[in-house]
Amino acid sequence: MIKNTTKYAILIPWVEMDSENALLFEVRSQFVKQPGEVCFPGGRAEPGESAVVAAVRETCEELGIGPGAIEVISELEPLIMGDGRTVHPVSARLYIKDIESLELSKDEVAEVFLLPAEWLDENPPSYYDLASTSDEELPEKLLGYLSHYGNYRKTGRTYYYEYDGHGIWGLTARIIKSFGKTGSGLIR
Repeated sequence: MIKNTTKYAILIPWVEMDSENALLFEVRSQFVKQPGEVCFPGGRAEPGESAVVAAVRETCEELGIGPGAIEVISELEPLIMGDGRTVHPVSARLYIKDIESLELSKDEVAEVFLLPAEWLDENPPSYYDLASTSDEELPEKLLGYLSHYGNYRKTGRTYYYEYDGHGIWGLTARIIKSFGKTGSGLIR
């Protein structure tokens, strides 16, 4: 495998709504790679840009908010993707009135939704070994996502959450799973 030296940063955005913590997710627009997939805000870091600065900048661009609405909690350990890309997660608290007030970048984001931390406590992810699981055994939504990956369809393993019609898998699900119940490692 050739090492991809491009640095990517994502923001893991916690929002407090009705006195409860929730994760904010984006659904990718039809104009970007992997349309319809669920992800955290983020993207490629500019040359010389730190992971924190890149994650905040990308989040502001995608959600239409100012940097003052973001309180960085911590920079987490980088994750290596199957293609060699390094992704730098940054945990943060978003201070927004509600998700309807966001001015989404329609070029990148079709919609956003909140997933309550309490729901994560009660709903562990499913786990699939994609090399040995038949298409008939996969959730329909996950199978649809995998259709964008050609030859990579039958490689790897993934956690999978399904919440309110949204399928969360791959790196995004791996991040959620790695921080345990209510993401306490992300928000304290």
